[in-house]
Amino acid sequence: MMELLRGIERRGRRRRRRKQVGKAYDMALEVAQVIPRRTRVLDVGCGNGFIAHHLKALLGAEVVGIDVTRETCARIAYCCYDGRRFPLPDNSFDAALLCYVLHHAQDLRAVLAEVRRALRAGGLVVVYEDIPGSFWDRFMCWTHDLMWRGRTGRCRFRREREWQAVFASHGFEVVNERPLSRWRNLAYPVRHRFYLLKSRGVGRRALARADDARNTPARAQATARAAGARDEGDARRRNVA
Repeated sequence: MMELLRGIERRGRRRRRRKQVGKAYDMALEVAQVIPRRTRVLDVGCGNGFIAHHLKALLGAEVVGIDVTRETCARIAYCCYDGRRFPLPDNSFDAALLCYVLHHAQDLRAVLAEVRRALRAGGLVVVYEDIPGSFWDRFMCWTHDLMWRGRTGRCRFRREREWQAVFASHGFEVVNERPLSRWRNLAYPVRHRFYLLKSRGVGRRALARADDARNTPARAQATARAAGARDEGDARRRNVA
């Protein structure tokens, strides 16, 4: 009897995994249509990692997943981060994917700043989001928030114009956007929207240049003091000699 129950449980896990893999493949196909081949991609909030796994094959390029969990299901290049700063170098990716991630962000400004920092100038960003348009959509978003609040914190859903303002204020240009069918997920029939963004660059480099500019007078003074000390020491040695 126990062996039968374990067999049923294994069969259920395989069925769920196949469903996750198939859904991720459909998403990866859609993303691959707007991201050029040989593009190095960062999948932010990659979850189980199956989208990143499929994208790697479809684009023929490295895809790195990043999330707050210790590990992911798919065998991908994966980084765990603390929810604040990506453990990745500046300007190291050509594109980023945020698939139904931003409404979970507890510090949206920090997440978008890190995406922009990790992207090269002109890099692409693909964003999928749930939109609380109608009463039904708001109800579904509310149920989603209740489901995830204990794991990721309170969700924050935004309308189309709000997302446009958020992207613009964080240095991203909306290249394309379009509605998606609410019937993509029959268990969660909410209004969805697809965004393709382009990074305006700058990011941390501009901050570094600003810091250099602010520190230039102090550095000049320190250099002058050091030079004066060397000259004074040389003069003392000549007098002793």
